[in-house]
Amino acid sequence: MVTPNNPINPPGFVGGHPASPDAAETIGPVATTVMALDATEPPVLGRAMKRRPYLKGTVVLPSDHAWTPHEGEHLLDVRDLQVEFRMREGVAHAINGVSFHLDQGETLAILGESGSGKSVTAQAIMGILDTPPGYVTGGQVFYCGTDLLTLAEKSRRRVRGAQIAMIFQDALSALNPVFTVGNQIAEMFRVHQHMNRADAEKQAISLMERVHIPAAAQRVRSYPHQFSGGMRQRIMIAMAIALNPAVLIADEPTTALDVTVQAQIMSLLQELQAERNMGLILITHDLGVVANVADRIAVMYAGRLVETAPVGPLYANPRHPYTQGLLESVPRLDTKLGEMLPAIGGLPPSLLSMPRGCPFHPRCKYAVDTCRAGGPPPLVTVGPHRLAACWQLDDPAVVAASARLATGKTSVPTTVTGGEPA
Repeated sequence: MVTPNNPINPPGFVGGHPASPDAAETIGPVATTVMALDATEPPVLGRAMKRRPYLKGTVVLPSDHAWTPHEGEHLLDVRDLQVEFRMREGVAHAINGVSFHLDQGETLAILGESGSGKSVTAQAIMGILDTPPGYVTGGQVFYCGTDLLTLAEKSRRRVRGAQIAMIFQDALSALNPVFTVGNQIAEMFRVHQHMNRADAEKQAISLMERVHIPAAAQRVRSYPHQFSGGMRQRIMIAMAIALNPAVLIADEPTTALDVTVQAQIMSLLQELQAERNMGLILITHDLGVVANVADRIAVMYAGRLVETAPVGPLYANPRHPYTQGLLESVPRLDTKLGEMLPAIGGLPPSLLSMPRGCPFHPRCKYAVDTCRAGGPPPLVTVGPHRLAACWQLDDPAVVAASARLATGKTSVPTTVTGGEPA
């Protein structure tokens, strides 16, 4: 029987640690803020046995710590974030050196296919990765100048919800089916602000009214299954904004909603952002959802950023072949009857066995030998406030594809607006 006090010992290990110095893996120093490494980390079996230390914060902040960004400082600044999942099958490198920033009142959209690492990035920022199997093994996450990865769980809990909040995808799964929606919203006030139940329920009703839920006073004691999909998503938004956070992370907030309801949810998020001057991170794979709401876009593939740019230039003139492929696959009004939409061939790579070189090369029609050898391409400047990671940025075929999209051959996706609340 395997228990925390009786770990399975792989060959060469005793009690979850190398049996001799020769059996230990040499691990270099972590080039980030000083962290404490968990000495009781459980062993990882099979091919995942060789492991890097993971970051575990120990700093406890005073309860009256002021969360105010200093002049010239970003509200949220993620630097070289690295996350891996240790499983029996091996180590899946889910996030590989992701860096981006967010300012007050700004909307950053993170785009990419399912499995590209968007949600894992958000969970690492929030400090809600399931450990094990997920571990943050490197990087820094600065919020108002403080590296959140250095904080002990007690201090992280004071940040979570009050300073940085998250709207989870699939509201029906995220909400607890055995508690009323009012109870779940009111819990934010009872736990963080120590309100009594009556006052917390009044705040819950006020928030439900703020997110345009009809008859909030009557529906505050209803259960999640008694609401439509759009209304459940509004409940999730109410919970997220309850404590007036400075950063709101919306993870696929329009999943499984029809386009009219999608537009209403996005309009509500924009309205709340303007009202509270929040920084908004919008995670999605839907190009149409972000076209009219984002200020900047970061495109992720296989746990890496492959392109970042302001929304207008990226849609008009994408530089990375992956971004070009995403935009080319968007349906257009001028598509002829029977005409096939271009598609990106193949599937994203397995995070357990990433290909050598550029991770996109097995699916890239512009790939050459340089793309298949060495390491992944670094992000380089390709214009004002623009970065892209591709060995073939100057290839005439890649430049021509970018110019073709810039001439309007592929239209910028748009969202539907209007309609009654759903």
